[in-house]
Amino acid sequence: MTSALVIMANGAEDVETISVTDILSRGGIKVTTAAVSDSSTEISTAHGLTIKTDILLKNANDNYDVVVVPGGYDGSINCRKSELVGNILKKQRERGALIAAICAAPGFVLAHHGILDNTTVATGYPGTTDEIPVKSDKDVVIDPVNKIITAQGPAFAAKFAFTILAVLKDVDTANKVASGMLYTPDITA
Repeated sequence: MTSALVIMANGAEDVETISVTDILSRGGIKVTTAAVSDSSTEISTAHGLTIKTDILLKNANDNYDVVVVPGGYDGSINCRKSELVGNILKKQRERGALIAAICAAPGFVLAHHGILDNTTVATGYPGTTDEIPVKSDKDVVIDPVNKIITAQGPAFAAKFAFTILAVLKDVDTANKVASGMLYTPDITA
């Protein structure tokens, strides 16, 4: 079964975290949520929700088809500070597997941990993209060569999630899930 690891840190943007987890699950992806914490599987989101994750990040394995990093300023800063997050992302890239990040996470997390280089096109939340070497102003960007998907922010959370689903499965699956949710985006892969 196709699998996803969604990394969640305190301060993660609510809609980005929930949308990607929900939409990938609806599309038949086995989603594992992991807390960036030494001891608690609960995280507090940017807007006050408490989410109980499946596992602690330190217990994640190395075999996910995609690793997703939701944004949110504080959540991204917490992922940026985590050496473990950096190691997981580097292993994912070395395996040639998909990485996805949204909002502040592309600039604050992916760029900081060396995942984005001068061959990787990426986008992010305005004001958080200074460290992204090759910036795009598109809302959602797929870099098929480097196997990285990035998005600008909360308004594009669903489109970001459907894009990940389309890349992992196919556009028809993404469109079927979108239709069932009454969502009519232009989904591509």
